Amino acid sequence: MNKKLYNGFDRLNIDYFEKIKLSIQDPLGLNISNDVNWIKLDEKWNYSQFPVVIGGSGKPVLFLHGFDSSFLEFRRIYPFLKNKFKLIIPDLLGFGFTPRNASSEYNPPKIISNLVDIINTLNLKNKLMIVGASMGGSVAINLAKEIPDLIDKIILLSPAGFFGESKIIPFPLNQIGATFLGLPQVRKSLCRQAFAYPDKSVGLMEEQIASIHLGCSGWRNSLASFAKSGGFAGTYKYMKNISIKTVCGENDRILGKKEINKIKQIDQLNFIALKNCGHLPHVDLPSLTGKIIYDYFCV
Repeated sequence: MNKKLYNGFDRLNIDYFEKIKLSIQDPLGLNISNDVNWIKLDEKWNYSQFPVVIGGSGKPVLFLHGFDSSFLEFRRIYPFLKNKFKLIIPDLLGFGFTPRNASSEYNPPKIISNLVDIINTLNLKNKLMIVGASMGGSVAINLAKEIPDLIDKIILLSPAGFFGESKIIPFPLNQIGATFLGLPQVRKSLCRQAFAYPDKSVGLMEEQIASIHLGCSGWRNSLASFAKSGGFAGTYKYMKNISIKTVCGENDRILGKKEINKIKQIDQLNFIALKNCGHLPHVDLPSLTGKIIYDYFCV
């Protein structure tokens, strides 16, 4: 396929994002969307452009979202922390609004490689601090293993994929599973499950944010490819001598009590629990979570 045709495919995600951006109902979602930069990478990524929110000034903090999510999940803590740090919030390869023509495979090694190239392209040479949410927590630990000299501190928000082994989902089950995850009622149910008190906290705005990226060309195939790879698992064994704080909600129904108890037992994770909080501390309790992030990174 020639470069001109690749560039045509590359525009699909950008055009879709620009089309739906003004339809975002949550004002905080629209606010963070206005700070999206399209970062062009080299031939390794077919010269594709990747969405990266960049805002604020000061020490650089890299935010990594969870499974089948996007930069929008950090919308509620963005305004507060933007006044304290330089925030860098990319969509992970194969998720969010990233170009699906950039790679033929979507798996953990590719995600880490893509992040490293984004970091290098942005010339982030100072010590990075990282906030990883859910699957983004496993991404953060894997990234720190890859570029340990560039990482200073990490905050994990309800980290997923810390234990167990990768579970490869073969074809056609991976495609069936991706199709299932795209069903409106399934999306709504998963969205509600992430909150401590969904009847009070979940409305049309939250449901829209959780599903708005599904309209990107190639969404199902990239999700199926990631499922086929087995995803992130057993990440805790990659932890090195790095400062980590872990924040989980006491009402987290996605990780569950058994997983959270395992996390508690690892001293290096410096675990703290938040009452009246579900799987997304940065969404359920943004003010408190933002303060924890600020205090920890400013020590």
